[in-house]
Amino acid sequence: MLADERRRRILDWLERAQSATVSELAVMFGASESTIRRDLQELDEQGLLKRTHGGAVPLEMAGFEATIQEKHAQRLAEKVQIAKRALDMIRPGDTVLLDSGSTTLQIARLLPDMDVTVVTNSLAIAQELSTYQRVQLVVLGGELRTTTGAMVGPFTEMLLAQLHVDRLFLGANGVDFVHGITTPNAVEAATKRAMMRAAREVVLVADHSKLRQRSLVKICDMGDVDTFITDAPLSATDLERLAHETVCVQFAGEAQQGD
Repeated sequence: MLADERRRRILDWLERAQSATVSELAVMFGASESTIRRDLQELDEQGLLKRTHGGAVPLEMAGFEATIQEKHAQRLAEKVQIAKRALDMIRPGDTVLLDSGSTTLQIARLLPDMDVTVVTNSLAIAQELSTYQRVQLVVLGGELRTTTGAMVGPFTEMLLAQLHVDRLFLGANGVDFVHGITTPNAVEAATKRAMMRAAREVVLVADHSKLRQRSLVKICDMGDVDTFITDAPLSATDLERLAHETVCVQFAGEAQQGD
């Protein structure tokens, strides 16, 4: 069995079983334990599962959430391409809400110093934009989640209830076209929903590793977003489902399909 096929089957098995040991997987796939350990290490580095002592668990269904530092290092090129496509939607005079996340951070890093208002709950994004001269920066207060560097909770939601922005760029841990958009933390999910209520238009930005993943807490249905920017080609079935839900799909970089 080729390594790619074995790793795909490992992910499929973990989705059903929720956990597995190295020895179990070695017997199941007729491979040595050292080979399985290399497979798990590679899948962990790709952000597709979480290594545990002696085995692995599914990344999203286990409620595991990578730190903001880990997220920034994963699939950087894809996130940059998504950010470039997102920047095409920002015009001088706009009011933009940037959710906390590694892809939205790339939007901030690539944003020209122009006459826009940026509202964010992300400390990293706030720091990135703090030296801009023409960008009006509004930083939301609240409770700090050190894992993601995001301000969340009731105080953040109270502030959001007073705001009306043109466009929200929303991040997520899981994007499932049937079960919706998810994240591991309930408080952060509630803050994201408050962001959506504050925005005239909601733009979901997520790379291919988030597709068909489900995390612990649902944020919203796919039909609740207006635009979805990703780097991965989608099947005709997925595109038809999103079109039925009036979601505009945009492809970043080389994954564009006649766009």
